[in-house]
Amino acid sequence: MIDTSQIVDIINSLGLLSNDELAKITSFCTVSCEQIGQRLKSPDYSNHSAILMACASIALYHYLLATSTTEDFLSFKAGDVTVKHNREARIENAAKLKAESMVLAAPFLTDIDFLFEAVEI
Repeated sequence: MIDTSQIVDIINSLGLLSNDELAKITSFCTVSCEQIGQRLKSPDYSNHSAILMACASIALYHYLLATSTTEDFLSFKAGDVTVKHNREARIENAAKLKAESMVLAAPFLTDIDFLFEAVEI
């Protein structure tokens, strides 16, 4: 079984969420752990770093999709340079992280997305 607290710790180490957001993401971590846990080829893989990162990226992505924030733009200005980071960019970056981590976790997971139909000759 994949430990949800490890997933929260990984998300915290990424530094993408505030402390308030981290407190709200636990249920998303639980769901992602169950989702990935059902696909494991072996229970021995539940603590593999690729599996843990896949759970974290799925939870982060779903959390960002599900939450609406009043702060659509996070920005700061330093002299002539202004940095803006909007919600859509956060979701896009989380989607990229999820896709990359799922590729790395693929050898440890059963393939549920493959469909083959017979070909008549």
